[in-house]
Amino acid sequence: GVIRALKDLKSDIGKVTNVEPAVVLDKVGSLKEAVIVGTLGKSALIDQLVKSGKIDVKNMVGKWEHFLIQVVNQPMPGVEKALVIVGSDKRGTIYGIYDLSEQMGVSPWYWWADVPVQKKESIFVAPGTYTQGEPAVKYRGIFINDEAPCLTTWVKNTYGTEYGDHNFYARVFE
Repeated sequence: GVIRALKDLKSDIGKVTNVEPAVVLDKVGSLKEAVIVGTLGKSALIDQLVKSGKIDVKNMVGKWEHFLIQVVNQPMPGVEKALVIVGSDKRGTIYGIYDLSEQMGVSPWYWWADVPVQKKESIFVAPGTYTQGEPAVKYRGIFINDEAPCLTTWVKNTYGTEYGDHNFYARVFE
């Protein structure tokens, strides 16, 4: 799920700036600037940033779907500055990724409701730490009106299947 959201972030950055960044899944390497994404206890890189005191996660440990977005100077050798997105759990990390996309100007409804993406020559992140805390409700969800002929007819005409396939559900979950 996190990798899926990262691919969406890459695409969203491209939609906003017309330039898609590279996604590196294992090693940051020697980049001047980077976006580092991970989940507490699941990402060695994130855990190292916590251990070294580069990010403070004490207010999110054990929380439900909590995320933190923070600019970190010199997060590791060779990297001058990074935007770090860390989640208390997998869904928290995913919500942090999509929150960044929304802050850049990509509405969660850009595809479903034809909301135009706000084009920008460049995007910037202000230094500091940003979080929304835990959600107000424990379980978030979406109800799809799947009663025929509404969605099922559209799905069949658009995707050629009765109930949708992975392409349809990728759009739903995005």
